[in-house]
Amino acid sequence: MADDHLTEALKKYFGLSYLFPYQRLAISNILESINENSDPGIDRETLGGQIVILPTGAGKSLCFQLPAILIEGITLVIYPILSLMADQQRRLDSHGLSPVTIRGAQTKEERDDIWEKLESGKAKFIIANPEVLLTPQVKDKIRNLKVKHIVIDEAHCVSEWGESFRPSYLEIGSIIKNINPQIVTAFTATASASVLEKIKKYVFDDSQVNIIMGNPDRPNISYSAMGCINRNLTVRDLLINNKRPAIVFCSSRPGTEKLAHYLRNELEEMGHSWYKEIRFYHAGLNREEKTITEKWLLNNTEAVLCSTCAFGMGVDKADIRTIIHRDCPPSIEAYLQESGRAGRDSGQSKAVLLWGPDDNETNAPLLKYARDTVNCRRHSLLSMLDYTSDEVPETNCCDVCNNEASGELREEHSVLDFFRRNKRRFTQTQAASVLNASKNIRWSEEEASRVIGYLLKTKKLRRLAFPWKDRITL
Repeated sequence: MADDHLTEALKKYFGLSYLFPYQRLAISNILESINENSDPGIDRETLGGQIVILPTGAGKSLCFQLPAILIEGITLVIYPILSLMADQQRRLDSHGLSPVTIRGAQTKEERDDIWEKLESGKAKFIIANPEVLLTPQVKDKIRNLKVKHIVIDEAHCVSEWGESFRPSYLEIGSIIKNINPQIVTAFTATASASVLEKIKKYVFDDSQVNIIMGNPDRPNISYSAMGCINRNLTVRDLLINNKRPAIVFCSSRPGTEKLAHYLRNELEEMGHSWYKEIRFYHAGLNREEKTITEKWLLNNTEAVLCSTCAFGMGVDKADIRTIIHRDCPPSIEAYLQESGRAGRDSGQSKAVLLWGPDDNETNAPLLKYARDTVNCRRHSLLSMLDYTSDEVPETNCCDVCNNEASGELREEHSVLDFFRRNKRRFTQTQAASVLNASKNIRWSEEEASRVIGYLLKTKKLRRLAFPWKDRITL
């Protein structure tokens, strides 16, 4: 398709005047593959394929939405989670594109309506997840539709989830073979060499594919890491001292709820009016609860959302100013995917990764990154993706470049300084009570005692015996 026709369609349907070079290349590959491979019986090995790696906020959805309008035939987009499916449905509806969503627990009447729209040409865009595409009825029906383009969005999930709790992702290749499209495109925001190999294996059966990679760097995000023992307390103080809206990523569903309740209680006691704007989000919520939370977040400038990775690939909110990882994520891809939710409007934003003595060493690469106080964090993140860049923002690059990084645990200095000034005066319980009353750090006796216990365990403090009755000193 000529460039002027592509630009014309872009303005008509999306109100945009130009495409980035990587968008134009991905779209051109899709359109050319479909035009050149019009024979539906073409051999699988000759079908087109591409992996498109673009950072969060770089406009990857447009790379498959625009071709879906222009080609004769159906585009199928496979998503990992329901919130992302719902968000895509909302965005496509807003452009008048009328997609259909195939998901579990639909009635026969709902499914019949979907098939009628697809067979009659009223709809040419399918949204689905891999599980539903593996069910016998859907497999049989969709095989007979004219699906020209299959898109796997958030394709890093093939590697991260397929070999653990989502075995359906290992069947992506069989889904593709059953449908036999003319081109397959896998999109992801981040992918190291090992993740790319898994995508090639499970999606493209190790066949030759085109790879389009945009610059994964997000220069408007300032990266930092902070060691701590009391993570919830640290999250509280970071939220007080940084801009909102904010997302705090946690590793478990109960963790999101517990943290949200803790923050609301703490911030209310401290007199912060925005404590009311704290909520939690995870895959265990029902559809109505998720929808209410997503709508609440979209237009809320004070919002703080405590979430699992279920939100990391969900609602598209452009003005997130702060991302905090309370828990270390499982991979560099997951970290950049989730921290990349910040600053999609190009505004200056911040991403903070917390680490501590209770971290699991299976996250070794990210823990090494977090504890590093010498190397630029931006360069470290990019190098873990096998991407090199000599450019760094002049300001607000990272805490290392700003000479603000510390290899100490956050609470360590205050407690050691306290015992330096009060040698052999207090037991652990007494010291925790005194520290609780300190004006420097607002924390509970339990939180203070936990820090003292850790420092005793690591022999940075020691407990004295008779005649000082278990008093503590350096």
